[in-house]
Amino acid sequence: MTVKKVADVQAALTSKGMTADESSHHKMLRLEVAGTTKVVTRISHGMKEIDEHLGALMAKQCFLHLKEFWDLVDCPLSAEQWTAKIQERSVGGRNPFLGY
Repeated sequence: MTVKKVADVQAALTSKGMTADESSHHKMLRLEVAGTTKVVTRISHGMKEIDEHLGALMAKQCFLHLKEFWDLVDCPLSAEQWTAKIQERSVGGRNPFLGY
């Protein structure tokens, strides 16, 4: 089972273009892909690790399968490749992984 430190995941996502801001309950991470959609994921304050369950939820929010999400975090998946996947998978600005 894969487990990553929150700081490592947040650093990886911001290095791939996401911006972070704080709400009262979560660290919000956002990315706007021109002409396609907005990507938003969140990490609860106080979380120290992201396990496969939370990773899978975040992956879906990021238009990715779990393995692709870990590749995004670990760097085999570049920001450009991720953006291409978002653009390819986004239909009318919708995320097919979220079902709405």
